[in-house]
Amino acid sequence: MKHLLIIIIGFFGIILNVHAGKLSSGQWQPTGCGQKSPKPTFNTKDVDGYNKSVKEVMAWQGKAQEYYNCLVKEANTDNDHIAKSANAAQEEFRNEINQLKKDAETAKAKAEKN
Repeated sequence: MKHLLIIIIGFFGIILNVHAGKLSSGQWQPTGCGQKSPKPTFNTKDVDGYNKSVKEVMAWQGKAQEYYNCLVKEANTDNDHIAKSANAAQEEFRNEINQLKKDAETAKAKAEKN
């Protein structure tokens, strides 16, 4: 039964991890959010250039907000998967310890009969 639970959790983990982030050298990065747009700069050569750059900044803000919303959602999903996996592993360990206690009692009783 416990092995079936682990398999089921693993199966759902595979399905839900389609957009799991990537951890490399201690740095986590989302994988399902596309590329982060570079921060624009202001054109200060003339008023028309400045006005155009203000429009670019406003467009960038919308794209950046979408990226960061996606990043937070993906990070929260990854955290949830990690916590569930760790909890399942701890539950498996507790079950193994409990089974070993039962096995020890059975083995002790059998050894004492011999």
